[in-house]
Amino acid sequence: METVEKSKLPYVYSADELISMFLAVYEREEARGSSAEPAFVKQKRLEIRRIVASGKALASTLRETALKMPFLDKLHPFYRDLIDVSFGAQTYRHAVAKVGRAHLAVKAIAKEAITAVKSAPDKAALLKARKMYKARVVDLLNDLAPELDKLKEVVLFLRRLPSVDPSLFTVVVAGAPNVGKSSFVRCVSTAKPEVAEYPFTTKQIHLGHIILRGDKIQVVDTPGLLDRPLSERNAIERQAVLALRHLAGVILFLVDPTPHGGFGLEMQHNLYREITTSFQTPVVAAVNKIDIASREELERARLLFSPAAEISTLNCQGTKELMDYVLTKYYVPAALEKLRAARLR
Repeated sequence: METVEKSKLPYVYSADELISMFLAVYEREEARGSSAEPAFVKQKRLEIRRIVASGKALASTLRETALKMPFLDKLHPFYRDLIDVSFGAQTYRHAVAKVGRAHLAVKAIAKEAITAVKSAPDKAALLKARKMYKARVVDLLNDLAPELDKLKEVVLFLRRLPSVDPSLFTVVVAGAPNVGKSSFVRCVSTAKPEVAEYPFTTKQIHLGHIILRGDKIQVVDTPGLLDRPLSERNAIERQAVLALRHLAGVILFLVDPTPHGGFGLEMQHNLYREITTSFQTPVVAAVNKIDIASREELERARLLFSPAAEISTLNCQGTKELMDYVLTKYYVPAALEKLRAARLR
């Protein structure tokens, strides 16, 4: 399965940009031939050169754009489902296919225009063929505008995503909004995700790395989840679900025992139960914000979650120890098993 290679994603031109490019290439061609050649013959030859050059440049650009877009059937399920959740798989496929087919339409229009130019009996007919060629190409590009805009949106979305490698062992940090997921990833890994003191600041997946005995391990901070069925979740929340489904070697569920995050312990516990029952991946709970939580709040969180650790991401207290525990329990056995399997080959 393929991943998204950002360096290979195309620049997607808008319809207006393609129209400008098309007309510029058309006008750039200059007349050639003997000065003794009749003016009308010379004009015909120039018109054909302009049609060939502008049509070829436009068709090539459209074809290259479509071919450089990721093909859903070849993508790893994480990326495939992410595009589906964010844009709709059918909408995306339609846009790629329509832009891809457009290069054939441009060639057909150019071919018909060349025939009309060659058979033009006079200057009026020649000018009519030129006008018709330009108008048909411009109409085609204007018709492509929604699909081009959609592909540009997809490319910008994919460029903003971290370069997730589904083959690496991944710790997915999950939980309700504003429980400290971004801060935790910042504490334990190379990532520096946006951190703020209000809900829903994490609009996309953030990625960090830990190097353990020469191996690279991913730590993924997911957008905050809310306690409701998947069908009722928004696109940001569904990104988090996809990370859990396709990436997680272990899920680290962070709990905020205080009322400051805006989401009560009961709601968080419902979410925790949903995750533990919906995914086969191991789930480890940890209580955050011990620096501001009261004794009663901590005690209630302990009873509900039986946490593996109690931490504070404000000053990274206990975060390294928690990550060491998670990796020792879940990553090291998996790595040893992988090593044994490689030796038996």
